[in-house]
Amino acid sequence: MKIWLDLRFIADNIYSTFVLEMVKGIIKKDKENHFLIYANHVLEWFDYKNVDMHIVWIKNKSIAEQTKYLKILKKDNNNLMIFFNHYKPVRYVWNYFTILPSLKDIYYSNFSNYFEKYSFLYLLEKNLKNSIKIICFDNNTIEELIEKFNIEERKITTLQWFFPNIHDHEIIENLKINFKTKYNIKNEFFIYSGWEWVEKNYEKLVYVFERLKKDGKDVDLVFLWEAISRNVALRNLIINMNMQTNIHFIWLIKQNEKVLFYKEALWVIFPSFYEPFPFRLSEPLHFNSPIISSDLKNIHNIFWDSIKYFSAISVNNIYEKIKNYLATNDTKKHDFADTYKEIKNKYSKENTIDQLLEIIK
Repeated sequence: MKIWLDLRFIADNIYSTFVLEMVKGIIKKDKENHFLIYANHVLEWFDYKNVDMHIVWIKNKSIAEQTKYLKILKKDNNNLMIFFNHYKPVRYVWNYFTILPSLKDIYYSNFSNYFEKYSFLYLLEKNLKNSIKIICFDNNTIEELIEKFNIEERKITTLQWFFPNIHDHEIIENLKINFKTKYNIKNEFFIYSGWEWVEKNYEKLVYVFERLKKDGKDVDLVFLWEAISRNVALRNLIINMNMQTNIHFIWLIKQNEKVLFYKEALWVIFPSFYEPFPFRLSEPLHFNSPIISSDLKNIHNIFWDSIKYFSAISVNNIYEKIKNYLATNDTKKHDFADTYKEIKNKYSKENTIDQLLEIIK
């Protein structure tokens, strides 16, 4: 059977890392089928005998996706197509699966006008309803699909996802002495390492850490992500609240320094409102860092009592929980490698690959 994979969306983000790892695992394990990959640039590490690559240079959400890409797909006869998001030619109605990471764009996208929003919802609904199978992260998304789009439940399934691999580089020992000085971090610190999307709720952390500072708690916050470092509104908020010496933007650092940040952090803090699967917790999980997170059902069902929780809705709740945790902090004495071992084993790449291959069969 010929299986076609739409990887035009691949970029420098953690969902792309997840998909590439999964796809490589499927191709290596499934020797019976032949795979053809559509991409917008050459993807390395796909030099397998059962793989062909077609570079199309067609962006997601473009007019060419609805016209030129449709002609390409019609011309290339296939048995099954797999899309890793809902962006595809709306008139493509042959056998295809849609892997749907989330429905966050319905709730958290700022559409510039009504036409843009209507077009988005129209294409989303059509492409989901034409799928022969929709693969989701969690049961909440299934319920949303049934309620909002009247999708037949038999067409939807969940797949147990995994945390992408993070390559741990060798640590230079003397950095343990000077890396905080290098980045002007004077206190113990928390890390926020996440997207700058509105549902991530990161702005609330500025108000939380301002209250901690007023309360005499000498703790800093590190935003450890390139995109959020360019957020002008967030930087202005920090300046207006006079928190420049306690909140830091750090990016473009060497991997061995990044490892030290995770190993030395009091906690990695994760205040998201909406999270089908917490990909951004891959790094603290890999580096065995303590985590304090919003108490979302999907996160709780993965980590249970191995991490700390707060209500993401309230600045006061986050503040009170952090203040209490600081007063009884024993994270430095705790072996999180043992704590996270079961989670890493359960949410493994091998389990996900086996499940997806079974769905394809």
